[in-house]
Amino acid sequence: MAKPIIKHITPFDATKPYEISISWLGNRAHANRIVIYDNETNNVVFDDMVSSFILKHTIPANILTNGKKYVIQSQVYDIYNTPSVLSDKVLFYTFATPEFHFENLDENPIITNSSFTATIYYYSSDWENINKYKFCLYDASKKLLRESAELTNEFNINYTYNGLDNNTVYYIRCIGITVNGMELDTGYIEIIVKFENPNVYARIYATPLPSQGCIQVATNLKIIQYNGNDTFEYIDGMIDLRNKTLYYDSGFLIEDDFTVLIRGTNLWQNAEIFKMNNDALGLTLSSHIYTDGKLRFRLLVPNGVSNYLLYSDAQVFENDDMITIAIRRKKNVYQIKVFVELRDVKKGNMWYGTLRPNQNLMNDLDTWIDTDSDTYVVERNNCTTYLNLPEPLHAILNDLWLGGD
Repeated sequence: MAKPIIKHITPFDATKPYEISISWLGNRAHANRIVIYDNETNNVVFDDMVSSFILKHTIPANILTNGKKYVIQSQVYDIYNTPSVLSDKVLFYTFATPEFHFENLDENPIITNSSFTATIYYYSSDWENINKYKFCLYDASKKLLRESAELTNEFNINYTYNGLDNNTVYYIRCIGITVNGMELDTGYIEIIVKFENPNVYARIYATPLPSQGCIQVATNLKIIQYNGNDTFEYIDGMIDLRNKTLYYDSGFLIEDDFTVLIRGTNLWQNAEIFKMNNDALGLTLSSHIYTDGKLRFRLLVPNGVSNYLLYSDAQVFENDDMITIAIRRKKNVYQIKVFVELRDVKKGNMWYGTLRPNQNLMNDLDTWIDTDSDTYVVERNNCTTYLNLPEPLHAILNDLWLGGD
């Protein structure tokens, strides 16, 4: 006797109806039946028959539960009402529809540049990871213009659309699939590109010259030249100034408010780091390590008969961490801000309890520890860690001891 075959079932959201397709090579069918079992208990959760010549069967919404595995079989009744044998069992999954949308677009987005980096927000309450995705660009009639390669980075779902024409309407879209085959689609999102050539500071800008068939490129960057005799090495794109000093004494002039960024490593030291001055004004940036094991950066600005002093917040970092120091002057008021980028070290929060935290609450490298209590979070900034040291005598809340004697 012929046996029906259930066609492939992609994971679906159980809160919505889902249509099953059946293949059958026997006498003409006039009805079909499906039986669904809980994969863990093998209990029947849905048994339904419909009268139809079409070999399709709809699972109604909210009959099943998301985040579970189920097994399904089908059975066909021919025109003589003779039932077939049950089909082979097919395993399938149900998942809540993940959130999948552009997160950096306004309601009526206007793009003011010829390029735009689109970022996707993805969240699955069932921890269904995204497998691959691609970005598409369409014209105003939704004709496909180009698309990206298939991308797989699940932590940074973004793509830069380049070469957008001014005064043009486009549609952008991202489609993807989860690791278990659930399809994702942002839908068509309309964007309007409208920009002007900048008349204020820009690093590089272009002016079309249609009559000449070319583009004029200009920049407000000024190249300054070192005029000394020392030679310098460049390591990983940075100049090595250890035990050396680099002077620039011509080629530029700052006449108004400014922001200076000093960026580098090996800054855990007592030293003068940066100076700039002319005949009337100047400033000096230095660093000092205090007895409490913390470092502060100091900004000294001569101000007539006295000195204008600013100190950064207390800092603790490793010598190979990347440090950025921002110095800003606005209407003769100075600010100093320090940013620390840890090199090759990521520290996430620690969670402990009976339930895994929601995915959108956990960052990369967060740790979840299962215990017999409620679920709590220990913020990484408030956790003292002892690595390979003797067990502390007086542990306090949020201390963490790993290894040691």
